Amino acid sequence: MGIALPVLAGFFLWTGFAPLEFALGPYIGAALLYRSIIDRNLRDRLIASTFAGLIFFLPLLHWSSSYVGWVPWVSLSLLQTAFFSLLALFAWRRGVSSAFLFASLFTVIEIARMKWPFGGFGWGRVGHTQVEYLSGLYSIVGVAGVTFVVVTVSTLIVSMQVKTISLLPIPFLISIFLPLPTANGSIGLVAVQGGVDELGFDYNKRALSVLKRHADATEAITDEVDLIVWPENASDIDPLRNQEAARIIQNVITKTKTPLLVGAVLREELGPKNVSILYNESNRVESMYIKQDLAPFGEYIPIRGIAEFVSPEARRVRDFQSGSEWINHEVSGRVFQSIICFEVLDDDFIREGLSRAEFVVAQTNNATFGRSPQARQQLQIVRARAAEFQRDFAVVSTTGFTAHVNSKGETVESLEQFVPGSLEMVLETREERALASRIGSWAWIGIFLVTLAVNRRSVFSR
Repeated sequence: MGIALPVLAGFFLWTGFAPLEFALGPYIGAALLYRSIIDRNLRDRLIASTFAGLIFFLPLLHWSSSYVGWVPWVSLSLLQTAFFSLLALFAWRRGVSSAFLFASLFTVIEIARMKWPFGGFGWGRVGHTQVEYLSGLYSIVGVAGVTFVVVTVSTLIVSMQVKTISLLPIPFLISIFLPLPTANGSIGLVAVQGGVDELGFDYNKRALSVLKRHADATEAITDEVDLIVWPENASDIDPLRNQEAARIIQNVITKTKTPLLVGAVLREELGPKNVSILYNESNRVESMYIKQDLAPFGEYIPIRGIAEFVSPEARRVRDFQSGSEWINHEVSGRVFQSIICFEVLDDDFIREGLSRAEFVVAQTNNATFGRSPQARQQLQIVRARAAEFQRDFAVVSTTGFTAHVNSKGETVESLEQFVPGSLEMVLETREERALASRIGSWAWIGIFLVTLAVNRRSVFSR
């Protein structure tokens, strides 16, 4: 039983994410993991948590090997497993206090993965998997809080604390009757999924063709809307410097007579910038947001010497320059925020960015990851954010999934992956903030410290 339970634990944790999206999987996985380390010594706990972490992260993050080989994938999985194995630090036993401490430590480890190193990588959090059944709970406790609830339920079941478990549905029941913030209006929007000539790391070799693809897909739009949105990297040619790119965009705006939000890359002397540019109906730049939370090893290379030694592909990455502040866009009197690709991952970062947003546009480019589950996993994360902040999201990708996600985290409609097209949607706009949008990561760290203090005499026993 020594290895079997941790292996099953890791497997069931993984099943909560795309492509399976089995919502009960994380409950089973957390329960099996807790059972496998109860009343075990440090060595056995470390072995168990390490095996569980590897079985969880290796299949979950396999998409990171797309077109660049196994080294980045295995390295990232090992790093995430190292964090996961911190669950072995404390001695665990059956009981309410131990169960709550385990759940709070599990939650804090997810937050740590989200923050460190190099800005963190908050992929594969249990809180991303429960939108179908705990949608209302997200707006109260957030993604981190949903992780805490799921793991608490699992550990209490293992501890056979039935009376305590009976209290846990209370927050869920409250969330059912908690009204959504009142919509103050709506926005008509078209998201354009133009596609790319070929999937993979070199999708942007024909950057002008990708730009033309999005222009061509936009020409098919006939209905009047408030905004047209193109995805991240739709214009990998700098439209502020390149006359051909500027001309293509101008022609689109002239024909549609509609504001256009363009995901573009600016080529500047110090390095490129990943930006979201809002052009008004007169083809003038109304506002521009520069991506702040850059993806390590994708948009910049930390510890470059080591990275290039481990993976020669790192030499091909020129470091992007990050923005320094959130810039809101505004269309038809409604304030909105664009978030670019993996900026959706960090709780505190996105909380600050969406403080004034009445709706959200998530621009991304998933062509780099081919036909892997990465795009669907990212859509899971966006759905969790929509439920957490109670905002409608327009998700627009070069290759999919382009989708309308409502303020409950439901996918209202989406385009087929890899098929160029456009998706018209009507997004409700809201100003009132959800309770979860006011809770920072430090609150969960504080809960962990309190539960640790309560358990201080038992957890360090070997």
